[in-house]
Amino acid sequence: MSHPFHVLKFRDGAPVPMKEEAIRAVLSSVTVDGLPGRGLPEWWNLRTRDGGEVEVYGDATCLSFTHVSGRLVLDRMAELARRTGAVVMPPDGPVLLQREHDRRHLPDGDLRAHAVVVPAAAWSGRVIEQAVRPLPEPPRRPALPRFAYHSGAGAVAPSDEPCVCCGQVRGWVYTGPVYGAEAPSGGICPYCIAFGKAAERYGVTFNDVIDGEVPDEVAREILERTPGIRSWQSPRWLTHCGDGAEFLGPAGAEELRHFPDAVEALRRECGEWGWSAERVDAYLRALDADDQPTAHLFRCRACGTHLAWSDFT
Repeated sequence: MSHPFHVLKFRDGAPVPMKEEAIRAVLSSVTVDGLPGRGLPEWWNLRTRDGGEVEVYGDATCLSFTHVSGRLVLDRMAELARRTGAVVMPPDGPVLLQREHDRRHLPDGDLRAHAVVVPAAAWSGRVIEQAVRPLPEPPRRPALPRFAYHSGAGAVAPSDEPCVCCGQVRGWVYTGPVYGAEAPSGGICPYCIAFGKAAERYGVTFNDVIDGEVPDEVAREILERTPGIRSWQSPRWLTHCGDGAEFLGPAGAEELRHFPDAVEALRRECGEWGWSAERVDAYLRALDADDQPTAHLFRCRACGTHLAWSDFT
């Protein structure tokens, strides 16, 4: 394949560097003559045990793989994307994502619209190879319902299966937590959450703890008609100005640079744990939108103040 594959990581529509240690861990053992002790060369060759070869160009922000041959070379490319949270851009196919949540970080336009989600566990050279073949036109999916307290980030994924609650094929399925003894194992569409049908039918909630006092109707809206937050610790919904705040999604140190008020909230949270200032600073620098520790970012619907709490195992 003479046209290059590109492996790169996007954040807010622009490429950001991948972790060099991950690049080295995946590619150094198949690099002809090895990689230098520090940094990456401008270009180098890979050779795998099945005889596959490829030329690699670029840097940690974007690696291009040219003249690809051999399935094991593609396997390495898939492993690199999986470890770094990057996307793969085949020469003749759609961008390959690992999570639906990653779509919002792609540049707006055709790249974002036609990207295909391949769960990380399924990534392989075979999947990438299949992506360069012509694919059928992706189905057009209806607009998602509007949630007053949730941006929708990371809460749903495309699905062509019928909803377990309403029985209709809605084009989307909810992927977050459900609380309740009669909760189905999965397959609820976001419309049944927004309209309260799933909460009524199964006696479930989608959020568990509201951190603050809010009116009863607001509490019901958040608990029964708002997608939940995937987290390692028990999730909590933040409040401000007597109302529930809007959940914007997971955020790392890079994203939080734009929200100093949220960083201060996290700093206060860490202070309550009795940490030293040095430990707090190191912890805030380690926050990652795609891994732990991470922050869950909110915005007050009344005054616009940003809030956050952090999460890790």
